[in-house]
This record gives sequence, structure tokens and C-alpha cells, in this order.
Amino acid sequence: MVPLIIPDGRGKGHKITPDMVRQIIKVAKKLKSKGRRIRLKSFTKQLTVEEDIVLSNKKVGEILIANGLYKPETKKRQPGFYQALRQGIPNGLVSVDGSEFTVWINQVPYKFNLELCVDVESYCHSGFSVSDSETSLEFIKVIEAHKKLWGAPIGSVSDHGSANLSDESRAYLELNDIEALPAGPANPKGNGTIEGAFSEMKGVIGTIEFETLSPRNLAKAILEKVISIYIAMRNRLPRFGDKIAPGEAMKVQTSKEKLQALKKKYKGRKQKSEDPDQEAKLSRLVWIIQNHGLEVDERSLKRAEKCIVTYDLNAINKSEEAFLKAIRRNQQRCTLPYFFGILNNIQNDLDTAQYENYCRGRYYYQGMLDREHEEQEKALETTTVENLVAMLRNSILSRHRFIKDTCVRQAKLMATDLKKQYHYAGVLKKKILDELVNVKELGIEQRKEAVNLMELVLS
Repeated sequence: MVPLIIPDGRGKGHKITPDMVRQIIKVAKKLKSKGRRIRLKSFTKQLTVEEDIVLSNKKVGEILIANGLYKPETKKRQPGFYQALRQGIPNGLVSVDGSEFTVWINQVPYKFNLELCVDVESYCHSGFSVSDSETSLEFIKVIEAHKKLWGAPIGSVSDHGSANLSDESRAYLELNDIEALPAGPANPKGNGTIEGAFSEMKGVIGTIEFETLSPRNLAKAILEKVISIYIAMRNRLPRFGDKIAPGEAMKVQTSKEKLQALKKKYKGRKQKSEDPDQEAKLSRLVWIIQNHGLEVDERSLKRAEKCIVTYDLNAINKSEEAFLKAIRRNQQRCTLPYFFGILNNIQNDLDTAQYENYCRGRYYYQGMLDREHEEQEKALETTTVENLVAMLRNSILSRHRFIKDTCVRQAKLMATDLKKQYHYAGVLKKKILDELVNVKELGIEQRKEAVNLMELVLS
């Protein structure tokens, strides 16, 4: 039996050799000697046309970074958000958020907050509420309206607003067995379903303007009526690519097993997103505020708690040291925004240094030469079937007993190394026998002796 080995060809489509790296470095230095700046996209095209080196912009950039010819750049840390929110069943996950709408009455603007609930899978618009501001009461009201129409959903996705994640909102969701799945702060894509719904709604409704002396309540009533019409019409029309309308999709029954599996998936997603060092980071934030006596309001404190968990503990520790030195020089710098400014810069420097080390470890020219030399030496030291057969041939053809014994001992050591390279001993024996056939110096009796000697060294 021969083991089936499927080679892994990932990353081997365009192997980067030391010669390629040397040529790229040569072209980059020539360009810099003329006082010109390396622009990655045009430089990669230049390599393709002039040097016949076909690589991606990313690979060329990593080679230049590894050899100190290009400044590494990394994206600033942002709080994470959930992706691929569309699920397989209706009423599994609802998206809730608020947006500001303005109604003009007699050229006087009246601003309202519209709280809306949209099913992620079917895109069905259900509960909504118009109020002066976004509060926990409005959040609960739209979930309750959705619940009356279609029943309680399994999960609710929303942003990190104080209304959506307040104690009252969390208590309501827990009471109704609804999983809270907050999207990352300052990331609208995390709650893209409701953001898209608001975008479509504002595009359809347009500017609402009336010339009348009616009071504010008239403006609110008009807005509610317009939204009601929009939701009713929207739920009758299927989206592009969907076969049925949202209202019909919400009526599709789902088995309890599928609902339980989806609920388990949401809980797993929450556990996966939880940071094991979150408590340590929050405790460091509390210590900084209390130890330095920073004046922080409730809104700023909540924002700081949400943001600090996205940074590394190492960056937080270094930021504390830098913050302490800064406030010793100037006490006016003893503010929370100044600390987060230091933290943001240090985290960006750490990410940049980590990326630079990665590039240098892979594409530093001298390092690539050293690795290539080591691979060549290792290839020379590796025992092969041809080497073993040659040793057996020398043992049989030699007339001196001492040389014969030495060759046999060496053949045993080589056989031990070869056994580690093969899963089955039968495959190794077959290869040795095939190689013995090609040895023309041996006669019939000598070949029989070589086979017996092979059995001896492989035993």
C-alpha cells in the first residue's frame, strides 16, 4: 500500500527567490538615488514591465519593508463588528436602531427620532416608534411591536448606544429570552441591515415640508403616516434576488430544532467575541481615572470602557508610563482624551513594528540567502535510497573484511534514517530492489547477497 499524499500548493504559485529580492532591491535603490518616492502600485507595474517580476503589490511592499526601503503602514485598531448577519430563517435575528428625521412646517424644522425594527433574513420592516430622542423605552416599544406581529425573535443586533444596551433594555431582552448581539461601536457596517433600511426609507420619502400653522403634533402624525405607508408597501415587494416578499417570508414556519441550533450559534458568537483580558483592561482604566483624579462624565466613561478593550494590554501598560511622564511635565495634560491619544499612537507603533518584523522575517535578503544555504546543506545530509544501495554495493565488492563491516554499519545507520521518511517498510524495500537492478557491477550471486544484506540492515 502506498499512502496518498495530497500536496499543499498554497503560496507556491510564485515562489520568491533571493535573486528576485536582490533585483527588486536594486531597482528600488536606483529609484531612490534619483530622489524619487516609491509608489507601490506604479513600482509593481515597473517591475512587471521592465524586470519581468510578477508579484502583487502586497508582496512587493513586504519585500521593500523587510529591507528598509519602504515605511510600513498598518490600519488603526477599530472595535470589531459582526459580519454576514443574514441568517437562514426569518424572525431569527432582528436589527434595531434609531435615525433622525426632520419635518419642515412653515419653514421651521422639527426633528424626531425614528426607532425601527427590521428582520435580518427577510428584510421585513415591523415595529417603529417616533419620539423626541432615542431612549430605552423606544427600543423596547419597537421590539414589543415586532413581537406582537411575528412573535419574539431569537436575537437582536444593535449598536452600542446607551438606549440599546441600558439596564432596562437588557432586562427586557433577558425576560423575553432574546439574545443581545451588539455590533461594534463606530462601525455602521456591523448593523448594516437597519442602516440600509434607513437609507432606502429616506431616499423614498425625501424632504417632508408643509406650509401650515399646525402645531408640532401634526408634524409627528404626518411622519408616522408616511412611514406606515412605506413599511406596508415595502413588505409587499421582494428584494432583488429574493423569490417572495418580506411579509410572506415572515409567515414561513421553522422547526424548533433549527431555532435551538441558531440560538446556540448566537451564544457561541458572543463567547467567541469576548476578550479574556477584558476585565484586566477595564480595571486598568478604573485605576487610571481614580489614581490621577480624572474628571469624566458618564457618557465619556462608557465610551472609554468600550474602546479600551480593543487595545492590547502591552500597549495600555506602555501608555500608562508615557502618560505619567507627560503629566509630570505639564499637569494640564492630565485628561482622559490625552491618555487615549497616547494609547492610540503606541498601539499603532506596536502594530507597525509587528508587521515590519513579519516582513523582515520572510523577505530580508541576507536572511533568505542564509535559509537557502541551510536547505542546500540539509539536502546534502539527507539519506537517499541511491546512497544506501551504493553502500551495499561497496560492501559486496570489497575484498577486505574491515571495509565490509564498516560499510554494513554505515548502511544500518542510513536505513534507520530512511525508515523515518517512509510510512511503509514495503515501499522502501521495493525502491531499494528497483535501484539494485540498475547496478551493473553485480552478478546474480552478488545480487542475492545484496538482497540478504538489505534484509539485514532493514531488520
